[in-house]
Amino acid sequence: MLDTSLFFYNLPLLAYFLWFEAGFIVEAPHLLRVLSPVIYLCAPFFYFFIRNSLFNTTGFRKLDWIHFLPALFHLLELIPFFMQSYEVKLSIAETLVSDPTLLNVLPSGLIPISFHYSFRIFLQTAYFVYAVYLVYTIRPDLLRGFKRNLKQSWLVIVLFFMGWVVVFQLIFSVLDVLKKLELMDLSNVNMTMRLLSLVGILLLNVFINFKPMFLVRNAYPEFGKPRRKIKNFGKKAHLPTELEDAGPISTIEADKPLLEEYNESLKGKIIHLLEQGLVINEKGMTLMLFSIKLGIPPKLVSQEINKEFGKGFNELLNQYRIKFAIEKIEHGYLDDFTVEALGELSGFNSRTTFFNAFKKEIGCSPKEFWKRYQHSLGQQ
Repeated sequence: MLDTSLFFYNLPLLAYFLWFEAGFIVEAPHLLRVLSPVIYLCAPFFYFFIRNSLFNTTGFRKLDWIHFLPALFHLLELIPFFMQSYEVKLSIAETLVSDPTLLNVLPSGLIPISFHYSFRIFLQTAYFVYAVYLVYTIRPDLLRGFKRNLKQSWLVIVLFFMGWVVVFQLIFSVLDVLKKLELMDLSNVNMTMRLLSLVGILLLNVFINFKPMFLVRNAYPEFGKPRRKIKNFGKKAHLPTELEDAGPISTIEADKPLLEEYNESLKGKIIHLLEQGLVINEKGMTLMLFSIKLGIPPKLVSQEINKEFGKGFNELLNQYRIKFAIEKIEHGYLDDFTVEALGELSGFNSRTTFFNAFKKEIGCSPKEFWKRYQHSLGQQ
């Protein structure tokens, strides 16, 4: 993810110097603006990198496609420009080669290109601020221990370099807006801000390329152990017939060294957190939020729950919620309150969800259980 983010930063920079400073765009004017949409992808991929690093996960999540919408929208609104004639594009290309500063003015699609320059910097700043917030919330020890152990603070170093880029690009954008509004013209300072932002990208590239093992071995002492290699990776594995489709099992086996670190304590931590009641009553509780409270990557938590409890996280959570509801029923809660109120108190989003989960776990509805419980008390 970090490599992809840097690629989307580096490619437009390389294109700028080759196309406009060196003048090669005149030979291929149809390439004008083809890289503009991908610049929207720099910040999202950097955010994916921070998020996945904190939770020791890889790849995309279900709703990550939302982050690609600005790039897609920009691509679509540029279509009218892409359909312009060769002569029109050549004229624009010649103008830009003679004065590259006009690149943030022309050419445009349906929306002025100057808007995209400012909006991209705004999004980049927002993504960076949220990334810092995630680090501060999930791994504050990284920030506190930065001076004590640089090797363990590789994520903070990456954040620092990206913060450098974000800050100077933001200053550049603000000064550019002030110039357009004719409130202040600091052209020399503005160019300095832009050059300083490029220095930040350069430093980040140097760090990643010359210290790559910081990102591999020194990520987290507790999570950063290399995973067990699977033989014939990339080829068709020769598995026993009954294990041909056993994806989850093979994943657990691959992560076994990671699980063994927590094997003695993780199950107890999960049970303790569930029995506290705070997690049970919290609506919208997800595996991700639960893992944050534990301070353990969600993948390991999910695997431990499957291994020790033989069910998924939602099933286990509902089991404890039903247990909580039963205790309330046995104390006469339904004498004064409705089933809906009990379901809400137990952390369920609706009466139907609570009713179905209760019936699946106990075999009857909450009211039926209350009647049976009262009947058993009468017999005693």
